[in-house]
This record gives sequence, structure tokens and C-alpha cells, in this order.
Amino acid sequence: MIETIKTTLNTNENITDEVKENLLELITIFNNNFKDIDLANLNERLKTLIIKRESMFLVKLPCKYNPYTNELLINLGLFENCDAKHWLMHALLGMITAKENYYGFNNEENTLVALNEGYTEIITNNLVGDVENNFFTDEIIMTNLISKAIGEDTMYNAYFNNDSKSIVRAMIEAEGK
Repeated sequence: MIETIKTTLNTNENITDEVKENLLELITIFNNNFKDIDLANLNERLKTLIIKRESMFLVKLPCKYNPYTNELLINLGLFENCDAKHWLMHALLGMITAKENYYGFNNEENTLVALNEGYTEIITNNLVGDVENNFFTDEIIMTNLISKAIGEDTMYNAYFNNDSKSIVRAMIEAEGK
């Protein structure tokens, strides 16, 4: 699948060769650690991905993936002084798990956005390391606590299958125990 993704990246004229190389490196890291995750959705999104500089008033993080527009939005003021590998991996996880207009186990109502960001950041930290000034410390703590209550397998399956309902069900069941 990595060769297919490499071919797809090379056909996307919206992305520079340097960024293509960086994305491929991160995708390879992800694939080596999560061999069971299908990357077909990512491959489709990479065909039309656009990387765009965005206002610091609209993007509060160094970079953020927008599944509605299939854009990787860069806050250049923050991005230039951050661990780019870390933040690109965080955004890449959004692309990998994106279904329709949301990603991970976040849903259309954004009711699980904090849990989603916490879990995304946990995976990012495990893949490429933590950053000094992490925007998601509270979300990581909350996510770890919820994961202990409902089970790590539930979190993993819900995140990579965009199944917010299973998270809610598991939390309700854990409350009754």
C-alpha cells in the first residue's frame, strides 16, 4: 500500500516534492506501527489534498486537517517554531481516519472533539514523540481516564472505524458498573 500512496502523492500537483517526501515518511511510520489499518481512505484523500496557509485567528494550532475541504491548514506563525513532524503526524491521523466530514471518533455534532483530540495526540506522541508545549494536556489526561474505564480496544476500534456511538455506549455501560 505504501507504493500506491507514493504514486498517489506524486500525482498531486498541489503538494511540493519536499512535503510529499515528509508525508510519505510519516505514513510509513504509521503503517509500520498500525499494519492492520487500511490506508485506502488516506490514499483517496491524498489525490486532492491541498496545503494552505491560514490565518492564526482561524487555525489555533500549528496545522490542522479540515475533512470538509480536504485541506491541511498551516498557521505559519506557529508552524515555523514547532516540531513539524509531530504536528504533521497529528494532522495525518485526521486524514487517515476521515470519513465524510469528520475524523476519528468525533461526530457531526462535535460532541467528542476533546476525546478525539486527546486520542489523536496520544497516538501522535507514541509514533513521533511528544512536544514541549502540548496544546492537548487536559485532553490526554481525560482520554487516558476514559480509556481505562471503557477499555483500550474500544477506543482503538471506535477511532479507526469512526464509531462515536460505540464510545458513548461504552461510557454508559461503564457508568453502570
